[in-house]
Amino acid sequence: MRDDERTESRWHVSAAAGMLLVLALLMPVAGFAQLPGGMQMPGGVGGLSKDSLLQQAKGLLGDLTSMKSSGKLGAEDTKRVDTLLPKAQSLNDELEKPQVDTARLPQMANDLGDLKKQVGALKNVMK
Repeated sequence: MRDDERTESRWHVSAAAGMLLVLALLMPVAGFAQLPGGMQMPGGVGGLSKDSLLQQAKGLLGDLTSMKSSGKLGAEDTKRVDTLLPKAQSLNDELEKPQVDTARLPQMANDLGDLKKQVGALKNVMK
């Protein structure tokens, strides 16, 4: 290999390494965030998406409403549903606002995960 070929080869290696470094620094660290209750959410801030959380909150609210009206729960479980409904409604209302503080999304995701676990337990009772 001639000296000018070696120099050109080194330049290509250096340029490629530089580009990789720039890409690594500029790429957002997004991917998937693992949330409580086994939920995974792509995109958004830190992997959280307001729209995704809202859709899950709406589904949870629907599940709780259906459980309450089903007549399949005992008195104690009906009380649990009555306790969870305002929490789910509040979370849903907050997520439906046009502007949601993105710093609150992780806490909302945790709250949603906790509610999902409790609703899941109630669903198992209904089976």
